Amino acid sequence: MNPFRPPITSLRWGAVAVGLVLAASRGRLDAATVAGSVALVGYAAWRTRRPLPLGAGTGQVPIGVEALVHVAVVVPTGLWNSPFALSLLTAVVAVGFARGYAAAVRVALASAALVAVPYHLTTATQAAPALALSAQWAVELLLVAAIAGYARRFSVEAAERHGRDLDRLERLAEANALLHSLHDVAQALPASLDLDEALDSVVARLRAFFDLTAVALLLPDDTGDGWTVARQQGVRLPFHLPSDALPACITETVHTPLLTRRVDLGAADGGMVAGSRSGLYAPLRARGDLVAIVAVEHERPRWFSARDAEVLDGFVEGAALAIDNARRFAQLRRASADEERSRIAGQLHDRVGQSLACMAFEIDLLVRHRRDDELRSGLEGLGRDLRTVIAEIRDTLSHLRTDVSEARGFEETVEALLARVNERRGAKAVFHYGTCRRLPLPQERVLWRVVAETVNQAVRQGECSIEVWWACDGADAQLEVVTDAAEGAGDDLADAGWVRSLADQAARIGARFEADVLPDGTSRVRCSLNARGTRR
Repeated sequence: MNPFRPPITSLRWGAVAVGLVLAASRGRLDAATVAGSVALVGYAAWRTRRPLPLGAGTGQVPIGVEALVHVAVVVPTGLWNSPFALSLLTAVVAVGFARGYAAAVRVALASAALVAVPYHLTTATQAAPALALSAQWAVELLLVAAIAGYARRFSVEAAERHGRDLDRLERLAEANALLHSLHDVAQALPASLDLDEALDSVVARLRAFFDLTAVALLLPDDTGDGWTVARQQGVRLPFHLPSDALPACITETVHTPLLTRRVDLGAADGGMVAGSRSGLYAPLRARGDLVAIVAVEHERPRWFSARDAEVLDGFVEGAALAIDNARRFAQLRRASADEERSRIAGQLHDRVGQSLACMAFEIDLLVRHRRDDELRSGLEGLGRDLRTVIAEIRDTLSHLRTDVSEARGFEETVEALLARVNERRGAKAVFHYGTCRRLPLPQERVLWRVVAETVNQAVRQGECSIEVWWACDGADAQLEVVTDAAEGAGDDLADAGWVRSLADQAARIGARFEADVLPDGTSRVRCSLNARGTRR
């Protein structure tokens, strides 16, 4: 039900009641007054049963009829002197609630003109008083239109705020219920929520079900177009496989809507192992997404039967759910770890940092009061070492506690980090950026972690130079970090643990992550993001 309908109905019947009382107070009723009374009472009763549509799609006809009915009653019953003149307000209020301020003003001016023109053509009253009466009614109608329009505006804004608050409350309640359910399920779950344990369990069960010579479990690489060999036995595959490097039998499994494929392999179309002659390949899908591929092979031809394919069909659904649950739970643990890291950093800063600073002051005091040269030199050395430790702790705590927030944007946070880097001996950092627009806060925080972790890894190697490039127009964002740190000289940068962790975090916000070594020996980390969440 529209919230404006009750006050409109009350105003409608109030105006009709006032008109009937004024008409009755005249004593003698003429035919026009009686007809007008009947028309207004009948129209009010009809609109009470079938209220005026007030939605956004309300057409012009109902609004026009609302205004013309009252004008048609007021004109023949005395114009501005009509006992039903107050009913003109009903149409103005209804239109103001339905369409807003502008439409109500137009209806008010039209109603005033339709009554004022015949009034001035037929009245015997002098021009000045007649104009004053018309102006008085016109101003009254316009004021009512303004009040109705603004009342609608404030009511709509309040309803929108109330709706947003209710939606936020419902989402919080739903999140609380989901977390409570997750806790209960995790306590009684037969499968582990640790990804490594889930993968080991899948491989162990495959070896128990089938007599095989090679088995591999491939996970889609969230950071790009490729696959990660999560587990393998009886075969030696690289940790990362591009999609075009997959065997044909596995590539066909990726694109097939079917479950297990039983393949007889030949010398020309071999599987993972050159000597394999039989294979079972199954996609593991959970919630409509491909989470893994299982590949089982044997060196003998036609080794796997249709029964083996049916067994694998029954196994893949549970395995897919176990792997998907473990990956999602790992994301929850990572988010919780970030919050816990900030909390611990705050406690260390407030307690340990202050305690060490007090110890440094006490050592300085002892140095001033001790005349023993040997003890004095030892205390001075201890003070220097302690101040070095304090500086390192403060730098580490700043790295742990610093994060992007609503008040502190990405550029300001990166500038503060690079300013601390430039204070180190042998380190030089430069930040290149122009006029940039902000991204949603979760995306900025992930991009900040990419910069912070890359810079931190470079600084740990000692003397280094760092350059950061950043560009964002609110839709597309480009981040690039180049460093000449010693660790960047290796060819296995993409396989480093911290790089894989950053790539996984970038994939969660739909960003494309790349880490490589340039020909001059410098390492480069790039992250490309579309703010609407579509992967580039």
